[in-house]
Amino acid sequence: MRILTDFDFKLNNTAVCIGKFDGLHKGHRLLFSEAGRSGLEVVMITFLFPDGGGIYAMEEKISLAGGLGIDDMVIIPVTEEFMHMSPERFVREILVGRCDAKEVVVGADFCFGYRRSGTAEDLREAGGRYGYSTKICEKLTQGGEIISSTRIRRLLAEGRLPEANALLQTPYFIQGVVEPGNRIGRRMMVPTANIRPAEGKVLPPHGVYSVRVLAGGKQYDGVGNLGVKPTIPGENPVGIEVWLFDYEGDLYGQNLTVSLMNFQRPERKFSSVDKLREQIQMDTEEAKRFLAGPGRHP
Repeated sequence: MRILTDFDFKLNNTAVCIGKFDGLHKGHRLLFSEAGRSGLEVVMITFLFPDGGGIYAMEEKISLAGGLGIDDMVIIPVTEEFMHMSPERFVREILVGRCDAKEVVVGADFCFGYRRSGTAEDLREAGGRYGYSTKICEKLTQGGEIISSTRIRRLLAEGRLPEANALLQTPYFIQGVVEPGNRIGRRMMVPTANIRPAEGKVLPPHGVYSVRVLAGGKQYDGVGNLGVKPTIPGENPVGIEVWLFDYEGDLYGQNLTVSLMNFQRPERKFSSVDKLREQIQMDTEEAKRFLAGPGRHP
């Protein structure tokens, strides 16, 4: 998958999907699937907002999009100039001029251009003039409610990971490079790896989670604590500390993908490291039970 981050590109004969694609959930994947049926080169146009906030940071989104049948990912920074681009200019300069779109696939509620003044129907009408076809996909539903990024954000905020993961299809994850910690876990014979979430990333509640971790191309079950380690003295930044059950070796400097499968309990401060060690053993047993059970997959 090629990553295109400015307007200095020229593609040919493409099927283009456009959206924020926050979370790359089941509804978004329907668009990519429809675009793939065309037999054309599949292009995903998405947007980089100044605050960087989202279910996934842009690097995480790129990592996930690479496995969804997308050939080219166009990342457009949302600048003042871009926000003032008219719908007509967006179609003429980007969809037609840069992407050479032959098919455009969007959701029914898609809006674009200055002050979101262009609609999916406007996009279809423009296609008649510029020579591309438009597919407008209705929203997917699950459990009697529309699948949306807003719904997933709400589930994450409530710590309802299995439900959020079922809508995301790929379990919610945090990526990062393992940083040196305080080595307290190692002294407790529970060696852990620490990574820091991207700035502005949507996070579920601080607490302990059953996790699955991708490290060095292999997947491991584990338990993780998301938060600020209140038992450890000092001010600690928000991070996730994970213990991989069947891993031996040094993870420092490696890039990890930590998938949060289930929320087990809130983060709390313990009166001593010994009390913390006892709780970790209980958390570990609970995580192993969950990950071995029917709720282990979304």
